[in-house]
Amino acid sequence: MVTLSHLGYLAAAIATHALVGYTLGTLAFDAPRAGVIGGVVADIDLLLPLAWEFPLTHRGLTHTALVVGAAVAVAATRSRAAAGGVGVGYASHLLIDSTTPMGVPLFYPLSTAHVGVPVGGHSRPATAVLWLCCLAALWVRKRRFADRRADE
Repeated sequence: MVTLSHLGYLAAAIATHALVGYTLGTLAFDAPRAGVIGGVVADIDLLLPLAWEFPLTHRGLTHTALVVGAAVAVAATRSRAAAGGVGVGYASHLLIDSTTPMGVPLFYPLSTAHVGVPVGGHSRPATAVLWLCCLAALWVRKRRFADRRADE
């Protein structure tokens, strides 16, 4: 059963993945939308029926290096920046999820083992730190661009 608190947790987790993807996509490739897409697309598996079994479950197939590669290849048909943005966004999603007790099946289909280091990646303190780091990095970038424009 899905509770209101669980929906809040999911919303915060997806927002965190979107913000981290946006930040990395912006800073590394000037591709913020691609970063957001990469940051959240892995959680499309939340739409799958709960009765389905692995790898068609949450933290199943969409949380693997194989699917990251496929997503980057699809984005590369648009542009290198899009591919890079999707890549860093998606990689950040898997990295964050690998810090939870469940980990991610990174090497599926070669292995079904979930890998990770359970340090509370989606805990409130970790989420707050991620948000603060992202917002600070975006603020610094904005200030630098504003200073460059002022110097021109």
